Amino acid sequence: MTTFDSTWDEIYGAGEQLNLYPFSSIVTFLFRHRPRDKDRADTKVLEIGCGAGNNLWFAAREGFDVTGLDASPPALAFARKRFEAEGLQGQFLQGDFTELPFADNSFDIILERAAVSQAPKPAARQAVAECARVLRPGGCMYAEIYSDRATTRGTPIDGGLLVDTDGPYAGVGQIAFYSQSEIRGLFDGLLDIEGLDHTETISMVRKPYEVYASWAVTARHG
Repeated sequence: MTTFDSTWDEIYGAGEQLNLYPFSSIVTFLFRHRPRDKDRADTKVLEIGCGAGNNLWFAAREGFDVTGLDASPPALAFARKRFEAEGLQGQFLQGDFTELPFADNSFDIILERAAVSQAPKPAARQAVAECARVLRPGGCMYAEIYSDRATTRGTPIDGGLLVDTDGPYAGVGQIAFYSQSEIRGLFDGLLDIEGLDHTETISMVRKPYEVYASWAVTARHG
């Protein structure tokens, strides 16, 4: 059981999941929750588990000060090369989100999209604790975390993880799914949940129907 599953090095190394464009939920969140009392250039945005940097690519183009952290060298190499080719400013670091290499109160916005879902649940809690530490007072975090209402076939292992999954979440290595109470417990005492939305998509091409489901969490540093 590890925080980072090297399956992602294989995925990124094969040129897969190197997304070019931001997820719409990230776009909406950033424009809705960016600080109104400072310029974009002075607004520091961190994404943990940034992958290919597609969300930060969008944020950098919009003038935000961006930093990405991921454990996968192939993903980071892709992000750095793309930023350099397009003349964008951004910092990309290899690291573990349970030990963020940043000072306290460093960021205005923190983004996380399905990264902590692929870590053991105790590590996910530590990741949120680290985000709370480096988030400035009044700062906001957005997280998308897989829901236990999704199709979740696989082999359970320690840390609340499934491996050898099939169905909608096949081929991504270890993965964790969360109930509503577990989501609240993940943030309890660390950040104040201001928004908690649940989304389900059912693939109905053939039976058995497959369910994709996730939580969208907006949380603020008190």
